[in-house]
Amino acid sequence: MSHPQASPTPAKPTGLQARVIRAGSWVLVGHVGGQALRLGSNLILTRLLAPEAFGLMAMVYMLMVGLTLFSDLGIYRSVVQSPRGNDGAFLDTAWTLQVLRGAGLGLVTLLAAVGFATAGQVGWVQPQTAYGDPLLPWVIAAFALVALLQGLESIRVGLAKRTMQMQALTRIDLFSQFLATLVMVILAWLFHSVWALVIGALVAAAARSSMGYLWLEGPRARWRIEPAALAELISSGKWVFLSSILGFLAVNGDRLILGGLIDAKVFGLYAIAFLLVNALQVVSSTLCNNVAYPAFSEIFRDRPTEMPRVIEKFQWAYDGLAVTAAALMVTGGPAIIKVLYDHRYLGAGWMMSVLALGAIGLRVQLIEQCYQAVNKPQYTTLANLARLGGLVLGVLLGYRFWGLEGAVAGIALSQFATWPQALWFRWRYGALRWRIDAMLLPALVGGALLGWALTALVDRLWA
Repeated sequence: MSHPQASPTPAKPTGLQARVIRAGSWVLVGHVGGQALRLGSNLILTRLLAPEAFGLMAMVYMLMVGLTLFSDLGIYRSVVQSPRGNDGAFLDTAWTLQVLRGAGLGLVTLLAAVGFATAGQVGWVQPQTAYGDPLLPWVIAAFALVALLQGLESIRVGLAKRTMQMQALTRIDLFSQFLATLVMVILAWLFHSVWALVIGALVAAAARSSMGYLWLEGPRARWRIEPAALAELISSGKWVFLSSILGFLAVNGDRLILGGLIDAKVFGLYAIAFLLVNALQVVSSTLCNNVAYPAFSEIFRDRPTEMPRVIEKFQWAYDGLAVTAAALMVTGGPAIIKVLYDHRYLGAGWMMSVLALGAIGLRVQLIEQCYQAVNKPQYTTLANLARLGGLVLGVLLGYRFWGLEGAVAGIALSQFATWPQALWFRWRYGALRWRIDAMLLPALVGGALLGWALTALVDRLWA
């Protein structure tokens, strides 16, 4: 009997629009639930731990994201896009590469921990900066296990993304996050140590990895590499690899640079402001990656002439939700910080407002999903290169002439560096239409008014 290529996948709603609505709804449910857990735990943990703990973890997460992206081959995106995405040999090869990559990341993480410890001992980093914290190497070493657990994740996750099975993926994300939150709060209450956050990260990785095998339908991956599948994965992954490196630097370069310019306390305030704005960026990116990208890929394969119409619908939805929320944060950032945190964190308010301005610039990430959908991944690389160049210039020049305020403003403005390319792409594919951007101005005005109203309310209640 021949080996089955893949087990049957669950029945899907007929029509792309029905699948998009269903998947998008579950993404929003997952994000709202996840952010509620994250915000609730953050409010508790900031009262149990010092700001330095959050600054330290921000540095470690930045390093781990960097190592992950620096070795990214776009395995899940290949499963979503490839005509062989349901083929057993292709999936086995993809999973085998993922496991090997996870093991390699774990080893590199341990080497990074040794490197930071050595740099501190020989005086290559200043002890008063975030890079010079004596706990940093130990925390980095613990995250080697996180990398290994992530590498063992089931390839069924990629299949679920291909078929927009966001209900199952949302359940996994919320369960793992809830379990990690419970562990972190208990350990922080008992020990008041940054290790509560570290152990929580390990619990989340272990739960997510195991639940992929238990809760998702699909074939059981086997340890094998098929040459044809390997060639396809590497071919599609080479641009993803370069783009991921540039993307990491563009997204995390702010903290990479600021970590060497400011102390751990101020860095912790910046981390809080970034966390709140990033919550919006995460949900918008998740919707783009898990809903818009599969939809654009399918439309381009089957009905390419309908791309402008589909882009218009997605852009209206994005502006109506994400841009409105970002504009609210611009005018209401300090009020939000005042409500959520104690007086030690009030300095994060103005940072949140400025960073939210950059979140508005990220509206073109929806167009950037089209780059790979039309088999032009090099456009994504160019976009990330432009964003990185704007970030480096903005932070260094801003800090040089206007201090921390100038650096944060430079970070926000760098998000607009990719707009010219996005407009050119829309023109080339017949999507440079005024109707696509018709929701932008109402979203900006409406969000700003909501932010001012929130500020007035908070000022009255907290007077």
